[in-house]
Amino acid sequence: RVSWTTTTTRPPPLAPSVDALYMGLPAAAPPAVPRPEAVAPRYDPGCATLPSTGNGSVIVILRHGKTEHNKLGLFTGWEDAGLAREGRAEARRAGQLLSAHGFKIDVVYTSWLSRAIETAWIALSEMDALWIPIIKSWRLNERMYGALTGLSKKMINRVHGEKQFMKWRRGYTNRPPPVSTFSTYYPGNDARYVQYLVDVRFSVRESLVRSIAAGQFVFARKMPKAESLEDCMKRTIPYFLEEIYPTVVDQRRNVLVSSSENAIRGLLMHLCDIPTERINEVEIPTGLPLIFDVNQKCLRLLDDGEYSTVPEEALARWNFGTALDMLFRPCDSEIGEGEDAENCDASLPDPVIRLATLPPELAGPPTAPYPRPRRRSLAHGRSASHSTSRPRRHRDASNIHAGRLLAVAMVDARGVL
Repeated sequence: RVSWTTTTTRPPPLAPSVDALYMGLPAAAPPAVPRPEAVAPRYDPGCATLPSTGNGSVIVILRHGKTEHNKLGLFTGWEDAGLAREGRAEARRAGQLLSAHGFKIDVVYTSWLSRAIETAWIALSEMDALWIPIIKSWRLNERMYGALTGLSKKMINRVHGEKQFMKWRRGYTNRPPPVSTFSTYYPGNDARYVQYLVDVRFSVRESLVRSIAAGQFVFARKMPKAESLEDCMKRTIPYFLEEIYPTVVDQRRNVLVSSSENAIRGLLMHLCDIPTERINEVEIPTGLPLIFDVNQKCLRLLDDGEYSTVPEEALARWNFGTALDMLFRPCDSEIGEGEDAENCDASLPDPVIRLATLPPELAGPPTAPYPRPRRRSLAHGRSASHSTSRPRRHRDASNIHAGRLLAVAMVDARGVL
């Protein structure tokens, strides 16, 4: 069994953290970032006022965009799957929403997984904020699915039954079967974790096994081979409390957390006081920015002109699971006196921060930020759209001719080699 400590230890001074190495910063805390001037937001005042205007700070929680693994229904875990075209479009729309509502992000926290990092990059690009610090930590990684990594969810459900499948996928204390020490999915065989993950203890067993395999003594750290939802939260919540939350509260900064579904479940479990017996009911849509107001302690969505004015119908647009009553609650009645308390209607909360005017970039469906170049014909050097306008027999002849040219080129290259 893999045991995790509930506190985050820092590496020794002579071994700077991976965050410092990736950012080119010293091992100490990142330098203060000058806060840009706030713009006049286009929103209707109400319960959820914009903290970027000086009323407080927010935590923007963003699950990475859709990946090919998500589309195929595969267990992803720590496998470094990239964003699909739809995922890049979702990340772009998230950045457009944040920009349209006037949010200014001061610092980004993300995991070591490419899908979360790329989602943050694309969103920041739409906000013209690629220059702000991005701090990466493995403790924001997705839950480790062990031997289920890369397998089809439908296949696991059919082979092992619905009951066992739900225990592995949504059980709070149930771990999936562990991955092998020599599996490609084990983090101990990934260079990024072997070299940079330095805040977990060494494992005697792993060190012995790898020393025998390598023929020399090797120090190996204790990395997860499988995690339950509880294991994932034992590393996520302490990192949030010790690293992210002080940045928001003490320094009054707006923070973007770009991560994966189960890591975000841990954050929402703490922020929204969700009990352990109901956390498995929470679903997190991909690429949808969730705004948590630290002062008013409520979760809100960003208007894009498509939400109904009825709260229940507005929330039904997305799949948040069966725990809507835990995620979207009235504002905290103990926020104190003043303008915020007067604006907050605790009886009829609006889950959406409304826009008074819809900017043109939000009109129409989201599109990917980097369109693929048009395919060109090898034989004629024309784009695919031009070649398809010719009769079919000419297109077939061109394809055969292009294939012959490619074959001749391969033969010539082989002769030269």
